[in-house]
Order: sequence, then structure tokens, then C-alpha cells
Amino acid sequence: MQQHTPPGAGIMDDRIEAIRAFAAGYTPDRDHDEQVMKNALMLFDQLAPLHGLSGEERFLLQAAALLHDIGWSQPGGAHNKIGARMVRSDTSLPLKRDEREIIALLIRYHRKAPPSLQQRRFAELDQISRERVQKLASLLRIADGLDRSHQSLIDTLTATITEQEVILHCSSRSEGYLECDYALERSDLFTTLFSREVVIDWRIPP
Repeated sequence: MQQHTPPGAGIMDDRIEAIRAFAAGYTPDRDHDEQVMKNALMLFDQLAPLHGLSGEERFLLQAAALLHDIGWSQPGGAHNKIGARMVRSDTSLPLKRDEREIIALLIRYHRKAPPSLQQRRFAELDQISRERVQKLASLLRIADGLDRSHQSLIDTLTATITEQEVILHCSSRSEGYLECDYALERSDLFTTLFSREVVIDWRIPP
């Protein structure tokens, strides 16, 4: 069966390559960023029945995953906040204004405190954009936690969705105790949004 390329897919690919090149100049661990992107996209695709987002949001998540650690390149302050400022201020990134702000917020919220209306930039968004940030940040937080050791342990990820839980089946070549602990710790926002506990089923194939 012939496969059809979604409208705009080639443009998005070009933009991702430009974003990847930008990140390469700042990130301390490119392999980690690529693995977090891989984790995030697998989560996005597997959990589509829950989040109901589109290809446009998938692009935003992919870009944020590649850029999430660029703030480590500059001393002083939390790297997530520094990274968000870098994305806002660098006009060389091939992003529209609304995309730039959402990606900056995803970087801001990939760790520590989740989005809050007490934070000005998040509160200034319209309701639809706030929901996009919350949903995408909930996935990015888990994706980052699933590569806590920076060893790119996860080969494949599938999900089982029930009324009470989301079970993430992670296939790996070795144990991932840190990954499980940190991903569960960072699943707080996801659980709040989707009213489901996250369970990790870590598998090492024979």
C-alpha cells in the first residue's frame, strides 16, 4: 500500500534538522537529547487516545526534547529557565512566535515545578495553548526521566491504557532503576491531567 506523506511533513523535517543543529552547539549530551526525543515521540504516539493532540503538537514536543538541556551551556541559575530564555531570544530558530513560546515553556517545565497560573508567561496564554503546554510537558517530563542515567537504555516503548492506569512497557538491554524512579517521580503532572497512575513495566528481552 502506498504511504502518503502528511502535508507539511517535509518542512517540519527541515525545521527539526535546523533545531538539532542549533542544539548541538549548546547541549552537553547529544545522545541524551536524541533519546529523550525518541522517548517523547513514542509516548506521544502510544498515548494519542488520551491526549488527542495533532502532528503540530508532535513537532513542538520533538523540538522541545532536542532543546531541553541547552541551558546547561551557560553558568548561573537553573538550566531549564536559562534554556527557555535562550529559545525566546534566539531568532535564528525556525519557529513562529507562538511555537517559540510554547517550546520555551516546555523547556521551562521539563523538570521541577509544573505549569501554574501563578507564573506570568503561562497565565498569559489562551486556554487552548495552556492545555497544549500542560499535556506536552507531562510527556516530556516522563521522557526525560526515562533516560535519567544518560545511557539510552530504552529501545522500544508501548503503552496499555486502562481506566485507572497507564502502563508503560519499556524494552531495554539492561536494568533501569534510575529511569523507573525518576520517570515515576516526574509523572505527577500526567497523573493530575489524565487521572491515571503511571506504572512502568521494564523488560529485558532474552
